[in-house]
Amino acid sequence: MRVTAEIIPPRREEFVELTPSARGLDLLKALHLAPDAHILFRGDAPIPVDENLVDGDRIRVVGVVSGGAAT
Repeated sequence: MRVTAEIIPPRREEFVELTPSARGLDLLKALHLAPDAHILFRGDAPIPVDENLVDGDRIRVVGVVSGGAAT
């Protein structure tokens, strides 16, 4: 199946070929991105990494940053 990944940041788009039973985690692995540092969105809703993907899905992959103010 083919999935479109919109990766933020940086703002880029990749087309990824995955097996028919692929999940969000498989997408992150194919993109070489750390699962604990990214959130997946289908439309406006976040999805868990164990969610099944569907051929033609458009998934936004958003990198998360944590930290605090310097003192």
